[in-house]
Amino acid sequence: MKQKTLLALSLIVSVSMLASCGKEQQTDESGNGPLTGDCTFKYDQEATTVSWTAYKYTEKAAVGGSFHKFQIKDTAAAPSALGVFEKASFSIDTDSVDSGNDGRDTKIKKEFFGNMSSQTIEGSVKSLEGDSGVMVLKMNGAEKEVPVSLSVDGRDVVLTGSINVGDWNADGPLKALNKVCEALHTGPDKVSKLWPDVDIKLETSLKADCK
Repeated sequence: MKQKTLLALSLIVSVSMLASCGKEQQTDESGNGPLTGDCTFKYDQEATTVSWTAYKYTEKAAVGGSFHKFQIKDTAAAPSALGVFEKASFSIDTDSVDSGNDGRDTKIKKEFFGNMSSQTIEGSVKSLEGDSGVMVLKMNGAEKEVPVSLSVDGRDVVLTGSINVGDWNADGPLKALNKVCEALHTGPDKVSKLWPDVDIKLETSLKADCK
């Protein structure tokens, strides 16, 4: 009787161990599972956003928005998150600008981007190292380098930078936009002000294949 009981227990333990091993061998095919071991990272367009913050009034009140149509090209599978973007380039369709206000968006498209030589913003990565990098930004017929800050947390990458649109010959378009929005850009001091400074941000969550 004892031998039968021991045999039954042995069979139960063996089956349990096999079941456990089977579960450990399962893998996450989505690329969004936990990061364990050596990982290969890949760019995911659907998990990426491009946003901006402009400023009005003398005291610099923030006005935020985003672009819905953009492409990040020339990415590559890499063993590090930043390695994915070492040779990347990008293009942004300015007609996809979204500030959360249809009337304001129409004015931005017509008076600001509409007074530029091209309605597409282009650029590329010049360097990425540690928590900083340099991008080359092409807008309104001008090309300038932009220093950026980088933050990497596992599969999540955030790039931030600031530009002065005057460096891209956009003082005229800026004045045109401020003119049609004069009342809305007038602060408590009765001064109508639209700053040339714009903060930019790219946020993305990479796919990861970990072994």
